[in-house]
Amino acid sequence: MELQGNDNTSETETNVTMAVKTEVQNQKIDPEAIFKTPDGTTASISRAQKVKVFRQAAREGLEEQAKKMEANSSKNFQKPILGQNVRIKIQDTDRAEMDPRSIIAVITDIKDEEFCELATKFGKLKALYTRNQFTSCKENFLSIEEVGTEEISVREVVNKCT
Repeated sequence: MELQGNDNTSETETNVTMAVKTEVQNQKIDPEAIFKTPDGTTASISRAQKVKVFRQAAREGLEEQAKKMEANSSKNFQKPILGQNVRIKIQDTDRAEMDPRSIIAVITDIKDEEFCELATKFGKLKALYTRNQFTSCKENFLSIEEVGTEEISVREVVNKCT
């Protein structure tokens, strides 16, 4: 980053210029092409407009990254199926030393294709769970008909198990 003696560039403007140079170097884009008009002349763009352009580019990059992360998550975590048995890991704060480390539950409802309502033999769990918060079981230990009807917290389920 080079600063000239008494030119009136602020530190923010210098950072924006540095970011432009870095982005241009990474993508091997002509720095002048970003600010050229359709007829080929270079437009004089204010600092605010430059910031707007780079914010839009950053937003698009974040959206692309979010799509990649969602696709990766879909590969790692299978879609839940109604009636499927799952194992929920119990946090250390919700269990005593001798309490079980996990509980078996069954998926009773799927809301918005993302949130699952789970139930154990003691009752329905109060919280909704996403695919990354439980592990699918290969075998079915519980059916939807065997679960309790009252709402219960995970801590209460753990206490009833012991």
